[in-house]
Amino acid sequence: MKIYDITATISENLPPYGGGLRPVITHPAQMANGDAYNISKISFSTHTGTHADTPYHFIADGTDCITTSLDRFYGPCKVMTLNVKTHITKADLENLDIQEGDIIIFNTGQSKYMSQAEFNENFIALTVEAAEYLAEKKIKTIGIDYLSIDPYGTRGYNAHKALLGKGIAAIEGLVLDGVPDGNYIISALPLKYPNGDGSPVRAILVEV
Repeated sequence: MKIYDITATISENLPPYGGGLRPVITHPAQMANGDAYNISKISFSTHTGTHADTPYHFIADGTDCITTSLDRFYGPCKVMTLNVKTHITKADLENLDIQEGDIIIFNTGQSKYMSQAEFNENFIALTVEAAEYLAEKKIKTIGIDYLSIDPYGTRGYNAHKALLGKGIAAIEGLVLDGVPDGNYIISALPLKYPNGDGSPVRAILVEV
């Protein structure tokens, strides 16, 4: 059994979306300093690094980290490479094997940016038409290899709304270097907390 770890390491060098909050990690107790045990403290945004978006992120009455079905974050998935230089369009998707109930992970070659501390404003995301197409297909979840399924600077976040508004979850900030296209089992479970709009996840792919 081969397992691919597709999670960015949480550190203060993670790129913050739009120059926002970086994680802060401290160590209140350390055995090296004479303490009886090691304890760490982490402060981060719910959309830090490799993270899940629940519908509640943009939909006021959408499901949150507790009420979103866990099958959005665990189960069979398809990894697909898209050789695009601009945002993903409907035309880029129409000939792909995308079926109702799929978890679809797009590898656009952006994983390298997840280890760069400076935020890349020119990342590849979904056009509204592409998001609407995936919503019409009734997929379960969309995954992508940078920090948002909407282009940076967009107004209205319409790609998010097109998908989350249909109960479709998103997993953003995936690290897909070295992962071949194909079928896998994904596990990317969010933390369980009330009114959870999103959560960092430990995302893995298991070969099937």
